[in-house]
Amino acid sequence: SSTPQQSIHRTSPAAPASMVQQSEFSEKRRRVTELVSIALPTAVAEGPCSLKRRRLLLQAQPPAVGAATGKDCTGPAEVPTPSKERAWKIHQGPRAAGIRNPIREIMDAIAGQENPEKPLISLAQGDPTAYPHLRPCAAMVQAAVDALTGGEAHGYQPSQGNVKCRAAVAELMSVEGRPALQAGDIFMTVGCSEALSHCIAAFASKGSQLLVPRPGFPLYEVLCDYHGVEVVYYDLLPGQGWAIDVENLESLVSDRTCALLINNPSNPCGTVFSREHLKQVAMMAERTRIPVIVDEVYADMSFKGPFTPFAAVAGQVPVLSVGALSKRWLAPGWRVGWIAVHDTVGLLRKAAVHDTLLKLCQVSLGPPAPLQAAVPSILQHTPAEWHAQVLAVLEESARSCMRRCSGIPGLEMASEPQGAMYCMLRIEPGVLEGIEDDVAFARLLLAEESVAVLPGQCFGAPHFFRVVFAAPTATLEEAWNRIESFCRRRSGSPSSV
Repeated sequence: SSTPQQSIHRTSPAAPASMVQQSEFSEKRRRVTELVSIALPTAVAEGPCSLKRRRLLLQAQPPAVGAATGKDCTGPAEVPTPSKERAWKIHQGPRAAGIRNPIREIMDAIAGQENPEKPLISLAQGDPTAYPHLRPCAAMVQAAVDALTGGEAHGYQPSQGNVKCRAAVAELMSVEGRPALQAGDIFMTVGCSEALSHCIAAFASKGSQLLVPRPGFPLYEVLCDYHGVEVVYYDLLPGQGWAIDVENLESLVSDRTCALLINNPSNPCGTVFSREHLKQVAMMAERTRIPVIVDEVYADMSFKGPFTPFAAVAGQVPVLSVGALSKRWLAPGWRVGWIAVHDTVGLLRKAAVHDTLLKLCQVSLGPPAPLQAAVPSILQHTPAEWHAQVLAVLEESARSCMRRCSGIPGLEMASEPQGAMYCMLRIEPGVLEGIEDDVAFARLLLAEESVAVLPGQCFGAPHFFRVVFAAPTATLEEAWNRIESFCRRRSGSPSSV
């Protein structure tokens, strides 16, 4: 035998050639017979295509010794001897490893530090169902039950979403002054977070920039980092009701700007932009020729004035509007979101944005089929009175926050909340002893009073903190009692609680 063969295969003591060949022929026939006996019945059951694949598998068995030289096989299939032990090569994916969420980083750092002698009250979590007084209405739950038990919504749905579901969302998201949306203009997503991710990904390119509000929801930055888009912040003005600084915004537009992102109503500010203010922003977008992504997950959750969809004032500006059942319908855990494409003159279609969104939807295939099937009934049969009741509860909570804040030393309501379920409070410098910044405020408030709030640094707003006012009235009052006690101790003011 040749030297290369010796280095690859194990050899046996020499034997007469005829005996070796006969033995090898018998062994090979036995192995082939065994393989065919296993493969053939399954292949016949699966059809001719599977049978062909299995024949190819049989033909692809490793060649015996001598096959490369055209000689008869002289031995059974040999097992190669590894020259050295292979090491494990496991590495983390750099893109996933680079993900950072400012909220989680800060809150994880102070988690578990609450006062064990006082029950925890969280004014930090943006989940409207965190307390039992806010829940989806009976009509919503029944629609989901009917879809689950109806037997027709258990399979895969079209990647873009259930057609009837999309038609219902199209009707909901259509606005005056623009052509009515059709089912083809809607893309169903796994919650609003995925909708935002798809929108950013659709515009992302090497070196591109996205204009993002500050203060703003930190997920915007997380998604931009993941998709390789540079964040450029534009300012919201606390002294002007957290309005967009339009002049500052326009100065930030460059050839690298891929889109403008607007959040209305606002998380974390509780702002609801007026129609006139949105018109100013739309005019700027048209002058600078940039499309707009608008996060309207809190649409119609306004208790100080009417809510205006951005698309209603956008003219020819291309708009991707995202929404979900999570906030207005109080069902964040259902993970039903959508993108509505407002493309009056076809600019987005010409740029293949529709095609790109479809490709992105093909990855996850959207929300659960039964919940998509329930959406038409949910949108049609959820009582207007129920929506009004939810808003009334949130408005009363917002008023309670303003009233209590006005009597607490060291705190100032930055701007009156107008919608959603959030407000931002400013920490007056030099008033509260031992409080060097908003992170220290949140950490010490949790440690001493077991009240959780989010520092403004989570949202790009140092020296502020965010309050979620979705708790029941009694719970909210107790939280404010503790906040007042904390601030009075650190300001040297006598307690009035």
